[in-house]
Amino acid sequence: MITTDWLRGFLANPSLPSPAMQAINIIRYIGDETSKSGEQLSKMPVDFHSIIGAPNRRFAARLAEQLCERKLLSLTNPGPRDCVDLRNIELTLDGWERYEAEKTGKVSGKYGFIAMKFGDPILDPFVEDTVKPAVRDGIGYDLLDMRNVARAGIIDNIMRTQIRDAAFVIVDLTHDNSGAYWEAGYAEGLGKPVLYICEKGKFDEAKTHFDTNHCTTVVWGHQDGDSFCQELIATLRRSLDLFSERH
Repeated sequence: MITTDWLRGFLANPSLPSPAMQAINIIRYIGDETSKSGEQLSKMPVDFHSIIGAPNRRFAARLAEQLCERKLLSLTNPGPRDCVDLRNIELTLDGWERYEAEKTGKVSGKYGFIAMKFGDPILDPFVEDTVKPAVRDGIGYDLLDMRNVARAGIIDNIMRTQIRDAAFVIVDLTHDNSGAYWEAGYAEGLGKPVLYICEKGKFDEAKTHFDTNHCTTVVWGHQDGDSFCQELIATLRRSLDLFSERH
């Protein structure tokens, strides 16, 4: 459902995917379409640039040509750049290997994903005002949740894509939210580094589900954000193999 608030937020942040992500989207699109038919693509659709998130047709065509130069695509009959009439195009063997790596989450973007219950008057501002800035300043990664994703499509598929492309996943278990547990399991299955967090009072009183209570969990209290952030960043550095002497 498109609401007024959603539309205002979307128009206020009309950013497109980065050129690198657009190139990845080309590989994904061609791989998905080829897998369906087993044939190379005879022609790209006229809205191809919109599908991959490019600003215009010419830019999309240039990205495709550069992927050919890198031997990830094979293009036997390119058309005019301004029409993006890319004909007889397919993935090379290296392209298929990159496609499989992308589909299974082995190639990650420069961001983390946080799974949590929305609408909590304490957790929401704590994440926005404390956790996200700490992650950005501490390791140089943005931390996103589903509210940061302004994209059309089935919400479940969008969520899977966000987790698949994330470098790591933080899961808040304060509310025993079933969705957060599911997202954690999906990330664990992809082999993503998963870090659990939980409000201190809840964790001390009832722990978390027995499948996670033995996993690394950083407890938080909104009145003591500094010590929590220090432990969170240290844990993320260990999980991602990031150390100050290397950066």
